[in-house]
Amino acid sequence: MESLAVEEVARLAVAGLEPKRVANTVHLVVPERYKHVDITELVRRAELTPQRKSGVVQLGDLNSLLQYMADQGAQELGYVYADPERRTITAVFNDQKAGPGWRDHRAEYTAALTPEAKRWLDNDGKELAQMEFAEFVEDNLADLNGTEGETLLSVATTIVASTGISFSSARRLDNGQTQLLYSENIDARAGENGALVIPKTFTLGLRLFKNGEGYKLTARLKYRLHGQAVKFRYELDRPEKALEDAFAGYVEQVRNAKVGDGDNARALGYTVLTGKV
Repeated sequence: MESLAVEEVARLAVAGLEPKRVANTVHLVVPERYKHVDITELVRRAELTPQRKSGVVQLGDLNSLLQYMADQGAQELGYVYADPERRTITAVFNDQKAGPGWRDHRAEYTAALTPEAKRWLDNDGKELAQMEFAEFVEDNLADLNGTEGETLLSVATTIVASTGISFSSARRLDNGQTQLLYSENIDARAGENGALVIPKTFTLGLRLFKNGEGYKLTARLKYRLHGQAVKFRYELDRPEKALEDAFAGYVEQVRNAKVGDGDNARALGYTVLTGKV
């Protein structure tokens, strides 16, 4: 009888160590004080594939986001959220559109500024000394459009090429431009006198977002005489509106995206909402 009792206790102890499945979870009761342990996560990590999709992926361009959305095929379950403030487009594939959802399977694209757009935006309204302004114009010449850009380059070239230049006065021309009168000093001697025509406005041609289309921005050029020196600054005309329009164009691409070719093309079919997630 005693040996049978020992065997029974041993059998019960072994049975107690066997994992028990309850719905989608796995549990274990250990002998010490019969403590209950949830080992569901450990078991899932040991499996070759997870029971459901999860995780967040960051995409580098809009086409990659659209391809990923098409591959997931979660139009009936998910939403797409467009956030104009953060300039992000986030697809949540297990959202709560058709019922309860974990909302932890996502793909996100951020419309990042190009280096050239960031330079012009960072210096918007910033006052620059003569040489600073000239060097900035020369370094970013590729972004200037139209005849105003050529005039601006001429101003920058004159300032850089002069060994010493002193501005004396300014007058507004009939066409709205400004003429700055200056004298050039060479080896402490008086040199040539001249005039620089400063355009009232100039136009930029920029890609605002990486991998995006080109966009035109207008800037107003202003100056301030300080003694015999002059300081320049430019003010972009409603750059926030240009950024909003460019981002809105991306959102429309997502709304109107199609999959398939030719006659077989069909709408991608995700519901796009404006907001944060």
